[in-house]
Amino acid sequence: MDDDDDDESVYDEDNPEWTEQNTRPLDDVERLLVARVQLGLTQAAMASLLRVPVASIRNWEQRRTKPDGPARTLIALLHHDPHGTRAALERAAA
Repeated sequence: MDDDDDDESVYDEDNPEWTEQNTRPLDDVERLLVARVQLGLTQAAMASLLRVPVASIRNWEQRRTKPDGPARTLIALLHHDPHGTRAALERAAA
């Protein structure tokens, strides 16, 4: 058996290692999408949770417009703790 077959340090161009040098922080739209997927929400359900028009969610996700300051803060909180933030927003709406 050839020892090279077991070498995990071989560079795979299609599947590179993630490092600080080859990655970047997520932007607001990417954070929104990650949180929405983690929560299993449609655009309409996310809009309802954030109390914004569904057109705002669509425009943000399609990068037509950018979320404003308060929306950016909610998106950051949802990305950091999707389920906890959702629960807090739902309690606040009750």
